[in-house]
Amino acid sequence: MFYSKAILYFNDRADDLSLKYNSTDHAHAHAGLIKLLLKSKKLKMLDIGAGSGADAGMYSEMGHDVVAVEPAWKLRKLAKKTFKNSRVKWIADKLPQLKLINVSIRKFDVVYCANALQYLKEKDRELSLIRMVSFLKDEGLLEIQYPFPPSRKYQFSIDSSEIKNFVKQYNELISRHSKLKILQKTRSRAFGGRKALDGSDLYFNTIIIKVISKNLKIL
Repeated sequence: MFYSKAILYFNDRADDLSLKYNSTDHAHAHAGLIKLLLKSKKLKMLDIGAGSGADAGMYSEMGHDVVAVEPAWKLRKLAKKTFKNSRVKWIADKLPQLKLINVSIRKFDVVYCANALQYLKEKDRELSLIRMVSFLKDEGLLEIQYPFPPSRKYQFSIDSSEIKNFVKQYNELISRHSKLKILQKTRSRAFGGRKALDGSDLYFNTIIIKVISKNLKIL
Protein backbone atom coordinates (compact mmCIF):
# COMPACT_ATOMS: atom_id res chain seq x y z
CA MET A 1 0.00 0.00 0.00
CA PHE A 2 2.80 2.41 0.95
CA TYR A 3 4.65 1.78 -2.32
CA SER A 4 1.40 2.29 -4.26
CA LYS A 5 1.06 5.75 -2.68
CA ALA A 6 4.62 6.54 -3.75
CA ILE A 7 3.77 5.60 -7.34
CA LEU A 8 0.73 7.90 -7.26
CA TYR A 9 2.99 10.64 -5.87
CA PHE A 10 5.25 10.29 -8.94
CA ASN A 11 2.35 10.24 -11.37
CA ASP A 12 0.98 13.46 -9.90
CA ARG A 13 4.35 15.20 -10.36
CA ALA A 14 5.53 13.47 -13.52
CA ASP A 15 6.08 16.58 -15.67
CA ASP A 16 8.09 18.47 -13.05
CA LEU A 17 10.09 15.43 -11.95
CA SER A 18 10.96 14.46 -15.52
CA LEU A 19 12.43 17.91 -16.15
CA LYS A 20 14.49 17.70 -12.97
CA TYR A 21 15.73 14.16 -13.63
CA ASN A 22 16.61 14.90 -17.25
CA SER A 23 18.69 17.94 -16.26
CA THR A 24 20.93 15.86 -13.98
CA ASP A 25 24.41 14.85 -15.12
CA HIS A 26 23.70 11.12 -15.33
CA ALA A 27 27.15 10.21 -16.63
CA HIS A 28 28.61 11.78 -13.50
CA ALA A 29 26.06 10.10 -11.23
CA HIS A 30 26.96 6.68 -12.64
CA ALA A 31 30.64 7.33 -13.31
CA GLY A 32 31.77 4.35 -11.21
CA LEU A 33 29.63 1.90 -13.15
CA ILE A 34 30.46 3.37 -16.55
CA LYS A 35 34.18 2.89 -15.90
CA LEU A 36 33.58 -0.83 -15.31
CA LEU A 37 31.67 -1.42 -18.54
CA LEU A 38 33.40 -3.09 -21.48
CA LYS A 39 33.36 -0.36 -24.11
CA SER A 40 33.85 -2.83 -26.96
CA LYS A 41 30.86 -4.98 -26.01
CA LYS A 42 27.14 -4.37 -26.36
CA LEU A 43 25.62 -5.21 -22.99
CA LYS A 44 22.17 -6.25 -21.87
CA MET A 45 21.08 -3.92 -19.07
CA LEU A 46 18.09 -3.83 -16.73
CA ASP A 47 17.02 -0.43 -15.40
CA ILE A 48 14.77 -0.84 -12.35
CA GLY A 49 12.80 2.27 -11.43
CA ALA A 50 13.71 3.93 -14.72
CA GLY A 51 11.80 7.14 -13.95
CA SER A 52 12.19 9.76 -16.68
CA GLY A 53 14.24 7.37 -18.83
CA ALA A 54 17.41 9.48 -18.71
CA ASP A 55 19.65 6.61 -17.57
CA ALA A 56 18.17 4.19 -20.10
CA GLY A 57 18.58 6.82 -22.81
CA MET A 58 22.21 7.39 -21.86
CA TYR A 59 23.14 3.71 -21.92
CA SER A 60 21.24 3.04 -25.15
CA GLU A 61 23.17 5.87 -26.81
CA MET A 62 26.34 4.04 -25.75
CA GLY A 63 25.08 1.09 -27.80
CA HIS A 64 23.67 -1.10 -25.03
CA ASP A 65 20.25 -2.81 -24.98
CA VAL A 66 18.16 -1.68 -22.00
CA VAL A 67 15.00 -3.09 -20.45
CA ALA A 68 13.53 -0.16 -18.51
CA VAL A 69 11.09 -0.93 -15.70
CA GLU A 70 8.91 1.89 -14.37
CA PRO A 71 5.60 1.49 -12.45
CA ALA A 72 4.47 5.15 -12.69
CA TRP A 73 2.63 5.25 -16.02
CA LYS A 74 2.88 9.03 -16.53
CA LEU A 75 6.64 9.00 -16.04
CA ARG A 76 6.88 6.03 -18.37
CA LYS A 77 4.80 7.78 -21.04
CA LEU A 78 6.98 10.89 -20.89
CA ALA A 79 10.14 8.79 -21.01
CA LYS A 80 9.01 6.99 -24.16
CA LYS A 81 8.31 10.35 -25.79
CA THR A 82 11.59 11.95 -24.73
CA PHE A 83 13.98 9.04 -25.36
CA LYS A 84 12.96 7.40 -28.61
CA ASN A 85 15.43 4.57 -29.02
CA SER A 86 14.78 1.08 -30.33
CA ARG A 87 17.40 -0.27 -27.91
CA VAL A 88 15.13 0.56 -24.94
CA LYS A 89 12.21 -1.73 -24.12
CA TRP A 90 9.76 -0.37 -21.55
CA ILE A 91 7.95 -2.57 -19.02
CA ALA A 92 5.25 -1.58 -16.51
CA ASP A 93 6.36 -3.55 -13.46
CA LYS A 94 7.45 -2.90 -9.90
CA LEU A 95 9.55 -4.16 -7.02
CA PRO A 96 9.93 -6.47 -5.26
CA GLN A 97 8.31 -9.08 -7.50
CA LEU A 98 9.15 -7.86 -11.02
CA LYS A 99 6.75 -10.51 -12.29
CA LEU A 100 7.02 -9.61 -15.98
CA ILE A 101 10.71 -10.48 -16.25
CA ASN A 102 11.32 -14.21 -16.59
CA VAL A 103 14.64 -15.04 -14.98
CA SER A 104 14.74 -18.49 -16.58
CA ILE A 105 14.98 -17.07 -20.10
CA ARG A 106 16.51 -13.63 -19.59
CA LYS A 107 19.81 -12.73 -17.95
CA PHE A 108 21.56 -9.37 -17.89
CA ASP A 109 25.15 -8.17 -17.86
CA VAL A 110 24.18 -5.18 -15.73
CA VAL A 111 21.26 -4.44 -13.41
CA TYR A 112 20.99 -0.97 -11.90
CA CYS A 113 18.46 0.43 -9.49
CA ALA A 114 18.84 4.17 -8.95
CA ASN A 115 16.70 5.80 -6.28
CA ALA A 116 13.93 3.24 -5.99
CA LEU A 117 14.77 0.97 -3.03
CA GLN A 118 14.11 3.74 -0.50
CA TYR A 119 10.39 3.53 -1.28
CA LEU A 120 10.22 -0.03 0.06
CA LYS A 121 10.16 -1.39 3.58
CA GLU A 122 13.25 -3.30 4.70
CA LYS A 123 11.84 -6.78 4.07
CA ASP A 124 10.77 -5.81 0.56
CA ARG A 125 14.20 -4.29 -0.06
CA GLU A 126 15.79 -7.63 0.78
CA LEU A 127 13.42 -9.48 -1.55
CA SER A 128 14.14 -6.91 -4.26
CA LEU A 129 17.89 -7.40 -3.95
CA ILE A 130 17.54 -11.18 -4.20
CA ARG A 131 15.38 -10.75 -7.28
CA MET A 132 17.85 -8.34 -8.89
CA VAL A 133 20.79 -10.68 -8.33
CA SER A 134 18.80 -13.54 -9.88
CA PHE A 135 18.69 -11.60 -13.16
CA LEU A 136 22.47 -11.31 -13.44
CA LYS A 137 24.86 -13.42 -15.45
CA ASP A 138 28.08 -14.66 -13.85
CA GLU A 139 30.46 -11.69 -13.68
CA GLY A 140 27.42 -9.41 -13.95
CA LEU A 141 27.26 -6.05 -12.19
CA LEU A 142 24.58 -4.66 -9.86
CA GLU A 143 24.48 -0.95 -9.05
CA ILE A 144 22.34 0.28 -6.17
CA GLN A 145 21.90 4.00 -5.54
CA TYR A 146 19.79 5.70 -2.89
CA PRO A 147 19.58 9.04 -1.01
CA PHE A 148 20.47 9.57 2.62
CA PRO A 149 18.65 10.92 4.56
CA PRO A 150 15.27 10.52 2.80
CA SER A 151 14.77 13.22 0.18
CA ARG A 152 11.06 12.90 -0.64
CA LYS A 153 7.74 11.90 0.83
CA TYR A 154 7.10 8.14 1.20
CA GLN A 155 10.79 7.26 1.51
CA PHE A 156 12.39 5.06 4.15
CA SER A 157 15.86 5.59 5.60
CA ILE A 158 18.36 2.91 4.52
CA ASP A 159 21.16 2.18 6.97
CA SER A 160 24.64 2.37 5.48
CA SER A 161 25.35 -1.26 6.47
CA GLU A 162 22.17 -2.76 4.98
CA ILE A 163 23.58 -3.65 1.56
CA LYS A 164 26.82 -4.94 3.10
CA ASN A 165 24.82 -7.19 5.43
CA PHE A 166 22.72 -8.44 2.51
CA VAL A 167 25.87 -9.43 0.59
CA LYS A 168 27.22 -11.25 3.63
CA GLN A 169 23.93 -13.10 4.17
CA TYR A 170 23.65 -13.97 0.49
CA ASN A 171 27.15 -15.42 0.42
CA GLU A 172 26.61 -17.42 3.61
CA LEU A 173 23.03 -18.63 3.31
CA ILE A 174 21.34 -18.01 -0.01
CA SER A 175 23.51 -18.86 -2.99
CA ARG A 176 24.92 -22.27 -3.83
CA HIS A 177 26.33 -21.32 -7.21
CA SER A 178 27.84 -17.85 -6.93
CA LYS A 179 29.19 -15.24 -4.56
CA LEU A 180 28.71 -11.49 -4.40
CA LYS A 181 31.55 -9.04 -4.03
CA ILE A 182 31.22 -5.31 -3.32
CA LEU A 183 33.49 -3.54 -5.80
CA GLN A 184 32.72 0.06 -4.93
CA LYS A 185 30.93 2.00 -2.23
CA THR A 186 30.78 5.77 -2.55
CA ARG A 187 28.86 8.71 -1.10
CA SER A 188 28.44 11.99 -2.95
CA ARG A 189 26.64 15.20 -2.09
CA ALA A 190 23.47 15.97 -4.03
CA PHE A 191 23.78 18.23 -7.05
CA GLY A 192 22.84 21.88 -6.77
CA GLY A 193 22.78 21.95 -2.98
CA ARG A 194 19.58 19.93 -2.82
CA LYS A 195 18.50 19.20 0.75
CA ALA A 196 17.02 16.17 2.46
CA LEU A 197 13.40 16.11 3.57
CA ASP A 198 14.44 17.16 7.09
CA GLY A 199 16.48 20.11 5.78
CA SER A 200 19.89 18.52 6.32
CA ASP A 201 22.54 18.00 3.64
CA LEU A 202 21.54 15.32 1.13
CA TYR A 203 23.89 12.60 -0.05
CA PHE A 204 23.58 9.71 -2.48
CA ASN A 205 25.08 6.33 -1.67
CA THR A 206 26.18 4.19 -4.61
CA ILE A 207 27.17 0.55 -4.24
CA ILE A 208 28.41 -1.65 -7.08
CA ILE A 209 28.34 -5.43 -6.63
CA LYS A 210 29.74 -8.17 -8.86
CA VAL A 211 28.46 -11.74 -9.21
CA ILE A 212 31.37 -14.16 -9.14
CA SER A 213 31.00 -17.86 -9.91
CA LYS A 214 32.17 -20.12 -7.09
CA ASN A 215 34.63 -21.83 -9.38
CA LEU A 216 36.49 -18.52 -9.72
CA LYS A 217 38.75 -17.22 -6.99
CA ILE A 218 37.53 -14.15 -5.14
CA LEU A 219 40.49 -11.90 -4.45
